[in-house]
Amino acid sequence: MLLLALDTSTNQSSLALCSANQVYSEQTWNSRNNHSVELLTNMKRMMAECNLTMSQLDAVAVATGPGSFNGVRVALATAKSLAFALRKPLVGISTLECIAAQQQQWPGPVCALLEAGRSELYAACYQFTMQPGANGELTCQAHQLGDYLLLPPLQLVTYLREQSDAWLGVPGERQLPPFLFCGEISAASREALHEQLQERCLFTSQAQSTRYATYLAALALQRLRDGDQDDPLALEPLYLRRPSITTSTRKQPLLGGTAHKHSPTTERDEGAVRR
Repeated sequence: MLLLALDTSTNQSSLALCSANQVYSEQTWNSRNNHSVELLTNMKRMMAECNLTMSQLDAVAVATGPGSFNGVRVALATAKSLAFALRKPLVGISTLECIAAQQQQWPGPVCALLEAGRSELYAACYQFTMQPGANGELTCQAHQLGDYLLLPPLQLVTYLREQSDAWLGVPGERQLPPFLFCGEISAASREALHEQLQERCLFTSQAQSTRYATYLAALALQRLRDGDQDDPLALEPLYLRRPSITTSTRKQPLLGGTAHKHSPTTERDEGAVRR
């Protein structure tokens, strides 16, 4: 099965063309908010270098966010268009799960993070289990611990402390394994987390936190093997915060309307958390 994986969730963008047994090509780069142009250009170049055409694809995978609102939508719109036009399966995977999957060998809990602006973090926690297959090959199963989160670092620490016993506690034992934090986070966020958790947390380096689309592809291939795929017409970005696109309150009186502080004003505003 030939699968194309696309991820433009942040300024770190990545493409991978692979099957279950071979990586044909992978490219990861810093797009600097030029996702739409660079994604299509790099995608065409990748297919040409591999002497393959889009019609030869068997499936498409895409990172669904959270992340940059525009960045997430570029990859998602491209992936949905390809899947719909080629009539091929589409699989959407959370960007946070893609980040965590790169640390799947860690025996304890993995907390994937992204800066969300406004001094907040996107976060999700995972536990990975390795299972040997019939041919001796290890396969990894991801288990999400709790919900997707949008919290300041200190509130995230409070949440992890409250939940860790239920997630990780072993009857008769008080010692809990440390969390491994990974993802694109600032030095200030890292310092705030470490100050509160101390020996209860570890961090990957920035280089180790770079997202590679081969991990997205591997997660998607696992879902396809399990008979699971997404409807191209129904798959939506995973937004944990409403985009700041609203109707101007100054124009409301001129339009004969009144401003409602909590009413959604755009299609984007209506999708707070979607998978």
